[in-house]
Amino acid sequence: MPPPQPAAAPAAPAAPRSATDSATGTDASRRLLCPTAESRPLTLWGSSSMTSEGGGDATPVAVRIHEHLALAAAPAAVHAFGVGATRSAHTLLMRGLDAPRLRPLAEPEADTGAREVALDSGLSPAGPIRVRGAVEGVPGMLDGSSGAWFFRPDEPGGFDAQGVFRSALAAVAEGSRQLLWMGKNNILDVARVLEDTQRMWDAAADPEHDTLVLGQWPTPYDPVGSETADAVAEVNAEQQRRYGDHFLDLGGLLTSEEGLSCPPLAPLRLLEQATTRDALDQHVTPAGLRAPDEIHLNGWGNLAVNWAIVQRMRELRWL
Repeated sequence: MPPPQPAAAPAAPAAPRSATDSATGTDASRRLLCPTAESRPLTLWGSSSMTSEGGGDATPVAVRIHEHLALAAAPAAVHAFGVGATRSAHTLLMRGLDAPRLRPLAEPEADTGAREVALDSGLSPAGPIRVRGAVEGVPGMLDGSSGAWFFRPDEPGGFDAQGVFRSALAAVAEGSRQLLWMGKNNILDVARVLEDTQRMWDAAADPEHDTLVLGQWPTPYDPVGSETADAVAEVNAEQQRRYGDHFLDLGGLLTSEEGLSCPPLAPLRLLEQATTRDALDQHVTPAGLRAPDEIHLNGWGNLAVNWAIVQRMRELRWL
């Protein structure tokens, strides 16, 4: 039987450590649990790609860009203002950079006070667009989701829906960083897409640092040599020239051997598939990353886009 051991001497008390000395957890978890006052919101603008249309296809769970960015940017707020089928002009309306005058087209609805209107800019509705704002100080919703514009005041009665409409989203976006993925639905109007994107860029609090412009990616309807392919290439090239590191070439990511081998896509072994080689010959995004409608990314495509966005945001020191 071993002899009894002497009792261990009690350890000397440790010096107190401040919370800033602790290395417990990851950088992301510490940011989540210990929010900082300087966390800046992130606002997402664009059309159906920005809403992750198709993101529920192919992957075990749906991959939505705004949800992944909300996790990556926590505790900063992420405002997702993408609307499918919209054009670059609709983004300006939502951002409050265009403030059109409304002209009533019909009598107001008796129960709600909603009234069909036209915009003096001539802009027609697209997709499920609905924009909160005010007309001459009267709050309500400019609703184009039915295919016609209606202004729906919050309080019915006594309002003729005539005057200048100003979007309330301008205040929400004030001071935030922004991601722009806009213009694919009117890509053939290259000059307009570039001008509208520039106006969004210029509207940021610090235009040189607060915006990341996402490049357009080619669908099977944009094969090399087509009119749309040429327009996509022209817009992407000019935005790369203008914005440098604040432009993210997603077309290059989704149509190059290097991009298709990025960490989130490596398990798919896309480059070993004949259909991928056919797609690359046409300089379009491979079928393995496309939703069944062929014009949106599936979950895997969105996963690659999320990865690329987060990588670039880290390089820009947004994260």
